[in-house]
Amino acid sequence: VQASMHRREDAVGGSPPRWLGLVSGGIAGATGVLVGHAFDTMKVQAQLGGASAPSTAPLPQRILALYRGILPPLLTTGAVRAVYFAIFENVKLGLGAPPGDTAPLQTVLLAAGVTGCSVAPLTQPFVALKIWQQANGGTLAAASAAMWSRGRVFHGFGLHAGLETVGSMVYLGVYQCAKRGLARPGEASEPLERRVAAGGLAGGT
Repeated sequence: VQASMHRREDAVGGSPPRWLGLVSGGIAGATGVLVGHAFDTMKVQAQLGGASAPSTAPLPQRILALYRGILPPLLTTGAVRAVYFAIFENVKLGLGAPPGDTAPLQTVLLAAGVTGCSVAPLTQPFVALKIWQQANGGTLAAASAAMWSRGRVFHGFGLHAGLETVGSMVYLGVYQCAKRGLARPGEASEPLERRVAAGGLAGGT
């Protein structure tokens, strides 16, 4: 998706339209959920000291149990990531950065921090619902009702907001540094594999 954005950017001689950033953020978010949710469930279960399904359960049941709680992020992550990248790009522009990926690193870090803090209230309820279902099972409606009745939807919001803010700064800061460190002088466009490598390094960090 990013490669197509930059091909369009090269063709028109400027930055890609903002709607393309919204679409790419939405696709990236939904794809990330589909690929990573099973691993996230195993992580949550390991942290809680439990298992998503008994080891004696049939294999299909154990596999399906790894996808408990996928609906909240799957239905919302695309829109959340689209909003995330829209805020990030607009904050960068508001700080006086030129369009594209040439903003100073300090501007990227500040814009990333503001973006992470801004989306934290939006992401908190869906993250809480996801973890509740991963830990307890049940339907989305039952999990939502239980959490609202117990006042748990925004429980731990301060930690979540801190994680979103710092995580956003680290991810986008490492991503930009990696891309610039791998860049070669005189290149007209950036290869897709370099963006993938930079994203992998940022995600691992």
